[in-house]
Amino acid sequence: MHQRINNFFFLVKREFGLFWSNKIFVVAFLIMPVILAFLLGNVYMDGAVKNLKIVVVDKDNTPMSNKLIDMFAEHPTLHVLKVEHETIDLDQTMLDTRAIAIVVIPARFESDVFNKRSPEVNTYLNMSNTVAAGAVGTAVAQCNGTLNAGIGIEAMKKSGLPATIAAQRIQPFQLNLFQLYNPGQSYLVFLWPALIFSILHQLLLLAMAVSFSQEIENNTFNKAGLLGRTTSAFQLIIVKMFPYLILSMLTLLVFYLFSIYFKLPHPVNPWVLFLSQILMVISTCLLGGVYSLIFPSQLKATELLLCIASPAFTVSGFTWPADQAPVILEGFSKIIPLTPYLKSLRALVLEGANIHDVMPFIQHQLILIGIYFLLSFILLKLKIRKSLKAPKETQATAELS
Repeated sequence: MHQRINNFFFLVKREFGLFWSNKIFVVAFLIMPVILAFLLGNVYMDGAVKNLKIVVVDKDNTPMSNKLIDMFAEHPTLHVLKVEHETIDLDQTMLDTRAIAIVVIPARFESDVFNKRSPEVNTYLNMSNTVAAGAVGTAVAQCNGTLNAGIGIEAMKKSGLPATIAAQRIQPFQLNLFQLYNPGQSYLVFLWPALIFSILHQLLLLAMAVSFSQEIENNTFNKAGLLGRTTSAFQLIIVKMFPYLILSMLTLLVFYLFSIYFKLPHPVNPWVLFLSQILMVISTCLLGGVYSLIFPSQLKATELLLCIASPAFTVSGFTWPADQAPVILEGFSKIIPLTPYLKSLRALVLEGANIHDVMPFIQHQLILIGIYFLLSFILLKLKIRKSLKAPKETQATAELS
């Protein structure tokens, strides 16, 4: 028993040595997550888009059109870059100014309003950036709606109606919209935690993708090398995963400190989130190990693993609903360890869920761990048997000759 423990620690020490000898892995695994977490956090620091540029073409230039422009200028989402009073080339102006929208107030705007001719204010959105365009479109609609209501109420008041009755006629019913879980619509809260864990997911996959293939390429997957210490498939899987499990703990600690720095909401049940994170790390390591055993070339293993690592975040359903994607992609997303973790993350961090609420996602992670461990175990057993058999066959051939 004592010998087995010593052997295990020797192999773990050996794995750490292999990790530290690869300077690219050291930088990628220990430094890049910190840099990217900091950069992404600062990109989304404000949480919401503000001061987005718009150009206003005011063909009326009356107190009412000026009032609408003032409302645009006072809205926190909008920044009125300039006001023109003549017809302009919309496409060229957008290219020259990089404006998100151009708002055109028609001639005789004020006159048509007073004469109830329903003039049209046209807004041209630059949809090459859907996030910014959506925010600008909402802000412009809010300003127009506010001015519309104000004009209607003033007209009714002039006809002798009290202000309260005028307001009721303008708005016969009231809509109450309650924003739950992320009321500030903060992109930092919504996107940052998911992005940094998708980075960790990719790094773990790529690191484990070369775990066994480098042993085979370096000719150390034999009795003279790794198999001279142990031929237990179970022990080898644990040994290969162990360093990355420890290093992932350090990365999780760094992410937690960044979440405090960026003032992100913390889950009601942090230990459940930590459990889900550990399960993601284990299942990701096992998937990378499967690739490493299937493809003995380090280059081929990493190249093919990018087919899963690169689209993992996109197909996970975190930003675009998974049920809106083709069935084959929805099925593909379910074999990726990142998918159930991101569902747990959203429920625990944003929605205040408990372990009963995320149990389906935890079970999904456990199923992936079971499947990938079984595949790793079978493939590794076959590799070990083949490696141990090869010297005997060589020796037998030599004796016959």
